[in-house]
Amino acid sequence: MFYAAYSDKENEVIRQGIGAIRAYFANANEQEKKDLLFCLDRFLDPWFGYDLPYAEEIWRFLEEIVISDEILDVKEDALALICNYGTVSAILTEHLDRVPEELLFDVKTCIAEMRGVLYMGFDLNDLDKYFVKAELIPAIAVDVNTKQVLMLAYMNKESLRKTLETGYTWYWSRSRQELWNKGATSGHLQKVVSIFADCDNDTLLVNVEQTGNACHTGHYSCFFTQIYGEPDVNGGE
Repeated sequence: MFYAAYSDKENEVIRQGIGAIRAYFANANEQEKKDLLFCLDRFLDPWFGYDLPYAEEIWRFLEEIVISDEILDVKEDALALICNYGTVSAILTEHLDRVPEELLFDVKTCIAEMRGVLYMGFDLNDLDKYFVKAELIPAIAVDVNTKQVLMLAYMNKESLRKTLETGYTWYWSRSRQELWNKGATSGHLQKVVSIFADCDNDTLLVNVEQTGNACHTGHYSCFFTQIYGEPDVNGGE
């Protein structure tokens, strides 16, 4: 895994400029590369404003490393980088199209754990494509641990934005005509792990960590009334 302590040697390389960083990385052994990446991640973490152009150069260098075939072809290396480095997580979130299909689910899950909520390609400034057909989009909440469908609710653009920004589900109440932070009153919160849009961008699947019961009736899932099939076919309560 890509853990390392601060290193005076690597920090000295960083102080010498981007050329020194590239030269050092090209000739470094595996552990030295890990130490350097750790220091670069820490350097960018507060996004030091006193030398922003240099910080941008380091970002571009890390971007080259993160999306390189050398990293993405090795599952363990890719996941280790994402799970341990906030900067790497942020970079790869912008380049999910470069991730091999067989790694995509694990990579998205790892980013979710790193950032608390997974943006999954959502652009907070461009949510319009999910509301082309209507002002509301159905959102199906699924317990990420039990895989059971918990509830169906609706989101408008503002509630989707708040869900992505806060990491907890926000819906639009059609009956009350207001935003609704699920569990804010009852304590039965839904922490977002990941969000998927369907093939037509008109339905969302929201994987959550459910606290308590999801249904206002006191049931774990809103889908507790079976109308067809063998008992417990779909994992009923």
